[in-house]
Amino acid sequence: MASESSLFDQFSALIGQPARVHLEDGTYMHGELYCIDPETDHVALLCPLGHEDSGYNVKIVLAHHGLEKGRNSSQEDSASIQRRREQLGQILTKNFVPSEVAADGSIRVFGGAATVRAPFRAVECANEQLLRRMQQLLGQFEQQA
Repeated sequence: MASESSLFDQFSALIGQPARVHLEDGTYMHGELYCIDPETDHVALLCPLGHEDSGYNVKIVLAHHGLEKGRNSSQEDSASIQRRREQLGQILTKNFVPSEVAADGSIRVFGGAATVRAPFRAVECANEQLLRRMQQLLGQFEQQA
């Protein structure tokens, strides 16, 4: 049974509204709050796929510290994401890493061998060496941002 201080008790009124989840690694995840498990406090967010695609995907968030009502200022979020995309692009260019912005707003490097999606803090890559290098570059990026 859920305890009195559970996320479900505190934030169930936010279901269906924009929310921001504080992750254990110090980052945030934004989306529309879909549900909160009353037993485990795991959170499900609906996250938009991209600017041109009107679809969503569901992200289940297990390792988090908290939850707060999200801002409705999508214009501010879009400006912040655009700024981070441009800054990351500059770092990649400076380090001679070929990159391009994909239709969904993500950054693809080395012809699609790796992908970095907004908010540009994590990389998706099957090649272990490329993954390590991209993680180093993202670390540099976070220090400068």
